Parts: sequence; structure tokens; C-alpha cells
Amino acid sequence: MSDTEFVEDNQMEDNEDDLNSEDLEEAEERERNYEQYLLLNDPSKYTYLRRVVQRPQTKKNEIYLSNNGKFLYYIKRAKKLLIDEKEKEIIIHGLGAAIPLAVNLSLQLQKDIQDLVLSPTTSSEEIIDQYDPLTDDLEPVLKIRHASAIHIKIINKTEDPIPSESFNKTITFKSNKSKSKINNRIDKKSTTTTTTKTTTTTTDNNK
Repeated sequence: MSDTEFVEDNQMEDNEDDLNSEDLEEAEERERNYEQYLLLNDPSKYTYLRRVVQRPQTKKNEIYLSNNGKFLYYIKRAKKLLIDEKEKEIIIHGLGAAIPLAVNLSLQLQKDIQDLVLSPTTSSEEIIDQYDPLTDDLEPVLKIRHASAIHIKIINKTEDPIPSESFNKTITFKSNKSKSKINNRIDKKSTTTTTTKTTTTTTDNNK
């Protein structure tokens, strides 16, 4: 074997040793993270608290959405600001899992009210996960992560916002549907009462 071949073989062995050591370190890191995950999520060891994202004081025309919030509540609140209180613009904020809710809410408002303009922007917000120990032998743990956020500015171009035809049709449809249900119930009750009276009269005649 030549000197060149000997050097190349040694370099290959060194590279393999480096790869093996890196793989071992990664495996050990994953194992440590998994052990910490199990420890932090043990309800007998830690309590979990998600810190609210630091933000300035909420203004009257801002709506911060929660993933667990009710869509109809947000719709009513936004329409009250735009139609009743005649706000020139409102801002819808959605963080993480609430982003689709913010998008759907804005599109629904644009559909229901004429001449609204949507102006969305995105950002990355800092979230702090706080784990407080329940025993004296453990230390508190803080984990910082980042989540995507969307901020949709809804601009009202008119001084007197007008609900669109689709909004009026939706209300009329629901109202008519409710009336038809009530009428059906009345008709059923009337039919039942008539049948009962007929049966009673027949029985009396037989006697």
C-alpha cells in the first residue's frame, strides 16, 4: 500500500468516527429532550402556564381572536363597530391556530358589508411557555417559541356602511325557515286535535 492510499484510508476512518460521534450526540440530545418533555408534562410534577403575548393596550377598533372563540360573536362585534359605531377601520388579529378564523371572519364581513377593503399583514410573535414545579426538588422552566400571526385591517370607504344583498337574503332565509317550522308544528297539532275529536265522536255514536 502506498503512502497516499494509507493517508486516504485514515481520513475515511476519521470521517466515519466524526459521523458516528455526531449521530451519537444527536441521539443523546433527542433522548434528553424526550425525558424533559415527559417530566414537564407530568401533572404531578409541573403546572403549565402560557404567557400572554406582550402587546400594547387593546384599542376600541381592535379584535383579538381566540381559537376557542365563537365566530358569530366576533361577527356581531365587528359589524357593530363598522355599522352602528361607524368606525373607519377595524383590525382583526389572529395568532397561530386562530389565523384561519381571522381570514374567514374578514372575508365574511367583506361579503356582508359593501365597499370594505382588506389589508392583511403577517408577523412572528413570541410566546413563553412557563412550567412551575409542584415539588421543591425541581426548578421552574421557561421555553420561548415563535408563532405566526396575521393582522387584517378592514377599511370602510363609505361614511354610512350598507349591508349587502347576500346579508339581507341570509337573514330573510333564516326568518322564513323559522316561520315554516312553526307553521308545520301548528298544522301537526291541529291535525292531531281533529283526529282525536273525530275518534271521540265516533265512539259516542256507537254507544
